[in-house]
Amino acid sequence: MRIEVVPTVEEIRFDQISNHVVIVIDVLRASSTIVTALGNGFVCVIPVETIGQANSLRAADCLLAGERHCRKIPDFDCNNSPTEIYATRKPGKRLVLTTTNGTRAIQKAERASKLLIGCFLNATACIRHALTYHLDITLYCAGTRSEFALEDGLAAGLMIVQAQKALANIQTCDLGEALKASYLYYADKLSEQLLQTTTGKRLASHHFADDLRFCSQVDHFQLVPYVKDKRILPHLVS
Repeated sequence: MRIEVVPTVEEIRFDQISNHVVIVIDVLRASSTIVTALGNGFVCVIPVETIGQANSLRAADCLLAGERHCRKIPDFDCNNSPTEIYATRKPGKRLVLTTTNGTRAIQKAERASKLLIGCFLNATACIRHALTYHLDITLYCAGTRSEFALEDGLAAGLMIVQAQKALANIQTCDLGEALKASYLYYADKLSEQLLQTTTGKRLASHHFADDLRFCSQVDHFQLVPYVKDKRILPHLVS
């Protein structure tokens, strides 16, 4: 079994999707928002690429969440903010989500054998569940503004660490080895490091430092979001 890492949303290839388990990683903030929503009582998350698609799904049992370049979309209920979603207790509701990079990555990988959503908040549960399919795994980092995002890479590194603990003979690419080493270096100071990343600095300048601290929590949730019929549903890990 092998783990590949894709560094940005644009760089995914078909051979990294076909017959693979793909884990979309967008730590700041789509993956973290999705995990938090499903851990906080939303029955599903519906990822869409455009604002128009989101507006077309408006309904009494739906909340609309989204951002463009950190800013909340006008007339939406919530930003793409895990702390805001965590404070919004809406059991039984659906969340419609559109973001700059994360939802694009989900749509580009929709032909994967299994498509999961991961971040620091559910890293161990996510990679261990991915291993149960006995397929090669692609860790698909969304990145930021067409560039690699260190926070996504550190979460991928953590998943590789946990995968190799579970299966000693698992292989990874050179980028995966570098990201594993980076995670091990920063493991005890993730919260501080997220404040220093390009995306972290941008979010902090928009007064989202609380999101950075929240997103840096490792294994806060024991659930694995998976994509089925264009919806994201929770798989609870016992």
